[in-house]
Amino acid sequence: MKSADKRKMQIAVDILMAAILLIQMSYSLAGELLHEITGIAFFALFICHHIIVRSYTKALFKGKRTAEKAAKITVDILLLIIMLIMMASALPISKHLFTFLEISRFSSVGRTAHLLGAYYSFALMNIHIGFHLDAMLNKTVKSKKTAAIASLCAVFAAGLFLFIHEGIYRYMLLIDRFVFLDTRGGLPLFLIKYILIGGMFAVTGYGILTLLKGRKQ
Repeated sequence: MKSADKRKMQIAVDILMAAILLIQMSYSLAGELLHEITGIAFFALFICHHIIVRSYTKALFKGKRTAEKAAKITVDILLLIIMLIMMASALPISKHLFTFLEISRFSSVGRTAHLLGAYYSFALMNIHIGFHLDAMLNKTVKSKKTAAIASLCAVFAAGLFLFIHEGIYRYMLLIDRFVFLDTRGGLPLFLIKYILIGGMFAVTGYGILTLLKGRKQ
């Protein structure tokens, strides 16, 4: 496969993953059955993504060891582990597609693991996106420095406010073990909130890589 075709396929897979991820996070609005179906689709796309970028993954483990590579490898490995935990924990709490397994006795542990996995995978995926947007953002920052930095700060501030206001940190620290989502604005407002929260983590990823590059220089 030509590199241009591979790149187009990667972009298509990544866009689908991003869209499905937002549906996954809107669990109470999407419904249980759709959540389970899209969960399987997301995991399949996750595997496709890693097959497509396998040459990039191999390159991370070759050549000179740098702090940038270490950060990328750490996030990728953590994300892979959490995704596997997510799939395993989804089985005992399934109410539609996997009930035939009859392992609901593990639902309590599965629900806790799935809750943690959902929010940590959401954070890590967006940090991962921030890492890969690094080159594009650097060009924008250099050409329109003030406006670009202001935009990044605005996204980060809005995302951080929503992260705290929606109590997501409470789920990530297991202060709250059940998710209570504010769905009064409907699906559009919910998606905007999570896009901004995801943007905060992406900006965090970009910031981490920028700091590591500055340290190296």
